[in-house]
Amino acid sequence: MKLSFLTFGLLAVSASSFAYNGQIDAGFTNFDHDSDIIDSNGQVNLHGTYYFNPVAIKGPLNEAAFLGHNSNVYADYNYNYADRKDISIPAGTVSRDVTSHHFSGGIEYYVEKFYLNAGFGFGQLEIEDKLATPIGTLSNTEKEDTYTYRAVAGYMPISNLLLAAGTVGYQSSNEDHDDNRLLLKAKYVAPIGAGQHLNLEADALLGNNDNLAIAADYYFNPAFSAGLAYEIADNGQEDTDYFTLRTKYFIQSNLAIGASAGFGDDMTVLNINGTFRF
Repeated sequence: MKLSFLTFGLLAVSASSFAYNGQIDAGFTNFDHDSDIIDSNGQVNLHGTYYFNPVAIKGPLNEAAFLGHNSNVYADYNYNYADRKDISIPAGTVSRDVTSHHFSGGIEYYVEKFYLNAGFGFGQLEIEDKLATPIGTLSNTEKEDTYTYRAVAGYMPISNLLLAAGTVGYQSSNEDHDDNRLLLKAKYVAPIGAGQHLNLEADALLGNNDNLAIAADYYFNPAFSAGLAYEIADNGQEDTDYFTLRTKYFIQSNLAIGASAGFGDDMTVLNINGTFRF
């Protein structure tokens, strides 16, 4: 019995003393549309972060960098694909494949109670239409270069509360798709019991199209959380909203798995993800 308590104590000390300088996140999202047109739609995400100083564990493992105010540089890669089902028309059968690649990077910096986040990204959108006719297949491909940017500044009036505002933009070789919006952001992580915490988040994007998202995560212990999120988007014609259930579990201090399920207007979204720290 004494040996068991000693072993447990050593494991606890090891977990609490773990610190990391880098983190890699990867995930896959499947979008199931309630539509007879879209056949498949998915997205692959990769995110890497390097911290200027080792991140020490404080409270929930998933919130360690935020609670420690750890400045960092980060990089992202996103790949998205969508295939439209074959549709018969008088001239033949037409199908459409849409793919996009996007790379981005930036810096997140804390100066005492002040917060800065700046980033830039670039990518390419490709749309390929194929028309199958009795005399052969005709194809047409259009490519669109895309650029994104963000500049956000914030302040932490009390411990573990961040209030931030800034701008995010999307520029394209097709000027009709350009977009620039105001970003408002709030995040608060509060202890509510022995080893238990509550994370509250709210984000708003305001412009020609508006998006509002709110979320809450309950940390049963430093390793395990479950949460809810709600998002409403205004595309200028009608509002669409989504509810998401999400969870994350750290198998070890440096390894986690997560999943989420979202339900909204004519679409179901399923995501699986993983985190590795070193």
